[in-house]
Amino acid sequence: MKKILISSLMVSSLFLGSGVASISAQSGEFETQQIRDLTVIESSQIFDDTTLLSGKSTIIPVKGVDKETGEITNRGAYTQSLLKFFNSDPQKYAGSIIDIDAIVESATLAASQSIANKSNGEISPSAIVGQGWSKAPVITSSKDLITYSTSWITEDNYRSSVPITATYTKTLTTSVSLGFTGANVIKDKMGFNATFNETQTSTIAQGATVPGWTVWGTRPYIKWTEENWTGTYYYIDSTGGIVQVIEGPVSGTNKKLRTKSNEYWSRENTSKSTSATTPAPPTGVPNA
Repeated sequence: MKKILISSLMVSSLFLGSGVASISAQSGEFETQQIRDLTVIESSQIFDDTTLLSGKSTIIPVKGVDKETGEITNRGAYTQSLLKFFNSDPQKYAGSIIDIDAIVESATLAASQSIANKSNGEISPSAIVGQGWSKAPVITSSKDLITYSTSWITEDNYRSSVPITATYTKTLTTSVSLGFTGANVIKDKMGFNATFNETQTSTIAQGATVPGWTVWGTRPYIKWTEENWTGTYYYIDSTGGIVQVIEGPVSGTNKKLRTKSNEYWSRENTSKSTSATTPAPPTGVPNA
């Protein structure tokens, strides 16, 4: 009987130029337009500590168990067999040595359930009675990114000497999906959050005064970091009288917030020309 550890590499894809934010007006008037969010890499690192143990299955020679039924007939002998194996690498199996009583109890219950299932004509699934890290998870690569709106909300008073007042509130929102995707054992060990949306909103509030010969603008941005994590995890399987350690690589990606804010932009019509063309705000990476 041979069982294989199934582990999946969860890689989050980065789609540049994807996402839609909205501009809304909160009054009798309503203004809306389609805009784009853009995500770009500010910096990246690749770390050296990326060596993984290859996936494998190791049979543990145990005593005190019926090889046909899987029933544990001598708990003391069974316990000593497991401890002998775990002590062959006490650093790797430190957690299993500490949890030996719980492992033996889980194996005993699993064997009893398996025997009961067989008598009822049912098939018993694999029984995981212990687990731990062969190689603790580490960061294998990291990227600092920024997600920002390529559009702006503006108030245009570029061709008039008379100050104006915004007649309604304009908002512009940018969002990004953060949190962890991948192997739950990494998520639980590192205490990462499940995926969630982080948003940042820029606002030009009703009543804001814009000086003469001036155009104002603002847009939101979010700075975040993407970390790729990899480790090697093992399970102790006790099924049908065979006890084995199944181990292999596990991985995941954690995206965490660094900062979020708004960029502001303005230009003055120094020529005081009433026919001047209003300058367009930049669409590149925010000066943040």
